[in-house]
Amino acid sequence: MSRRQRQSVPCTGASGRAGRGRRAVTGLLVAASVLVTGACAQIPQDGGVQRGDVTITDPGPVYLQPRGPRAGAGPEEIVAGFLSAQAGGVYEDWVTAREFLDEGAAQAWDPTVRTVVMARDPELDQISGPTDETIAGAPTDLDDGSETDEPAEPVVAEIRGQVAVTSQLDAEGRYTEATVGTLQDLSFSLEQQPDGQWRITGTEDGTFMSDSNFSTIFRQTSLYFPSRDGEFLVPDVRWYPSTNTAAHAVNGVLAGPSEWLRDSVSVVAPEGTRLVLDSVVVDEDGTASVDLSQEVLGATDDQRAMLRAQLEAVLLRVSGVRAVEVTVSSAPLDIRTRVDPSRDPMPALASPLVLSGEAVSTVSSSGVEPVEGLLSLAGSDPTALAISVTGAEVVYRSGRTTIRTAATAAEPSRVLLTGKDLVAPSIDRFGWTWSGDMLPGSPLQVVSPDGVVTAVAADWLDGRSVVSIQVSRDGARIAVVSSDGTGTAGQTRIDVAGIVRGDTDIPVRLSDALVAGAAVVAASQVVWVDESTLAVLAQGQTSGVRTVHLVPLAAHSEALSGVEGAEWIASGRGRRAVYVVTTDGELLNRATTGATWTRVAQDVRLPTFPG
Repeated sequence: MSRRQRQSVPCTGASGRAGRGRRAVTGLLVAASVLVTGACAQIPQDGGVQRGDVTITDPGPVYLQPRGPRAGAGPEEIVAGFLSAQAGGVYEDWVTAREFLDEGAAQAWDPTVRTVVMARDPELDQISGPTDETIAGAPTDLDDGSETDEPAEPVVAEIRGQVAVTSQLDAEGRYTEATVGTLQDLSFSLEQQPDGQWRITGTEDGTFMSDSNFSTIFRQTSLYFPSRDGEFLVPDVRWYPSTNTAAHAVNGVLAGPSEWLRDSVSVVAPEGTRLVLDSVVVDEDGTASVDLSQEVLGATDDQRAMLRAQLEAVLLRVSGVRAVEVTVSSAPLDIRTRVDPSRDPMPALASPLVLSGEAVSTVSSSGVEPVEGLLSLAGSDPTALAISVTGAEVVYRSGRTTIRTAATAAEPSRVLLTGKDLVAPSIDRFGWTWSGDMLPGSPLQVVSPDGVVTAVAADWLDGRSVVSIQVSRDGARIAVVSSDGTGTAGQTRIDVAGIVRGDTDIPVRLSDALVAGAAVVAASQVVWVDESTLAVLAQGQTSGVRTVHLVPLAAHSEALSGVEGAEWIASGRGRRAVYVVTTDGELLNRATTGATWTRVAQDVRLPTFPG
């Protein structure tokens, strides 16, 4: 019998029926402890104000309890229950979810290869086989006692559907945001077993769960790896289950950085170093004990010190951890030196530089004032500014064809780079100025402090036009907005790549790109907000008004409230240090209220921070 029957499958823990043809999943119950105050407790109506101590206790992770298949359930209910049980499977190795599969499928199915996060409940169509309604009340035992020379043909069913995807994790916890409208096909084959129960015989690898379950089960965790010169810790953001997060994070550090970042940072843990018991014990005082295998003894003292700095940077950001103890086979790891790499450095300037009239100026509570020692840019048609990390040097784009240094009383302006249509410059912490033509296929170029121009190879930019760039403050990564070369609105892409450097810290090439902000369209400018978040000037998806989008490297993008006439953006460290300037010359900031834009200056343009 073949009959198409569509149903929506909620995977968020609801139970019961939502109407004919629509089955609610009965799989996930949230188990949590609740503190209930006495019914007779009252708020005092008089008396003086008393000072008291309040202890806030971390409630810990919330567990999802999956339910197994119901006896006599039809194909539709089995598939719905299987999808529902997958989220809770993170806590119990998917034992319950496998109960919906036959023996062969239970062994073959691998839920760990990826985690697919769904925007809404999947819609499923039964393509063939009996429906839940037609088998309702049918006996569960197919053996009627009759004898036959040949086995009966198996009764099978097929269910297909589509799911709207918001994001996906790979097996190592790396997050990828999906473009708006991304759909993924689902397909399930089922067979009625000899005891009359339906079980799934073929399904997709991976775990599917709702956005709400994902935010309950997983925690964003930054792994840290030292820059090549050891001056900075560079983040590699992952998502791990909220249980045993510390162990997952340490295993991630020992396994090394993501491929795109590998050639831009250092790996100091010797190959083969692992957790002895695959766990990190956190005692009542909040000390996390990291017991490593003997391989770590092959590291130099400097490497051991850096490894400790990595583990401290990672674990002290895990809930409940206040100190880190590193041992080797239960004995304290001998570390005789101490290193202190910087993490997420603060820009040298607390507020942006702007162009006021033709003068490079500072913005403060007292107003807009020219920078002392810099000469006017009058007559040079400045269209973009960049400042060195120390704040000591300013460069600018003259028109669209020249990158120049700003003149001082002691030094005249120098030409650093010429081209046909140059991207706005960025200066990294080594003093290299980045730019390049925005023409399709043109390479990025860097200019050394002494004026040597070098092209930087990036295979993934072949055929694309660079629109905007900014180097991260740690100098190990670069954010790039590029277009497909057609100039069509919406055909832009936001990427972050590792900067691979040679001798004398010269940039040689970019790593393969990490795609960020896939849901952001028509981007025109990118800046770094913090170590793992970008601000992107782009078109709003609903309003069509250009505004600032916060784009984490490993989370959902967020559009801030629209700004009419938004023209240019800049950012210090943190979302409250994001600035936007309009075509009318108003400089706006969100630091005052955090929700709406506040005017901090007017008649200015081209705001910029070091970097």
